[in-house]
Amino acid sequence: MRTPGFTACGALALLLAACDKPAEVTVDESRPLTMIDENPRVDATSNDRFQPPGTGPFIAGVVPSDWLAQPPSSFRLLSYRFGTGSEIAVGMSAGDIPSNVNRWLGQFGAAALDQAGIDALEKGEVTGAKGVWVEATGDYLPGMGQPPRSNQALYGLIAEDAGRIITVKMTGPADEVAAQKEALKTFAATLRKRGE
Repeated sequence: MRTPGFTACGALALLLAACDKPAEVTVDESRPLTMIDENPRVDATSNDRFQPPGTGPFIAGVVPSDWLAQPPSSFRLLSYRFGTGSEIAVGMSAGDIPSNVNRWLGQFGAAALDQAGIDALEKGEVTGAKGVWVEATGDYLPGMGQPPRSNQALYGLIAEDAGRIITVKMTGPADEVAAQKEALKTFAATLRKRGE
């Protein structure tokens, strides 16, 4: 009695049937064009290269020439690097000004501020939102699995805009951050919302 199974002829017939190509292919899907589809621009700035036009809620204003733009991420709407490891990040956070101030200070092991301490901080503004400038130095504990870094500094602005927190934060070696404080203030003052 024969058992059913593939023979060499059956396998060959199956293989040849699989090789048939359709006479016509119809594509009924599309995708939006990305910056990869565009022709490269020789005169493009770092912002042009890393943040395609029409994306993100913010447009950078005056960006110092020694700040290198980085790709945005879910936490960093605008991101820059300079020096030997200093970073600037523009983001949006949940919470309120006091909780964000104390979270930043906690990254340097500094004592939390009460409302009177927060009220005493230097006032600032970004995209029309009022806030406070925060400053800390020492050992930086960035979190997210990153090791602590010594002799670091933080300088940044936390502002509240219609229930959202806007942050402009610079961290890095203490001497580099100190040298860029005024540049960060200028940057924050010229930052604007898209569509304004």
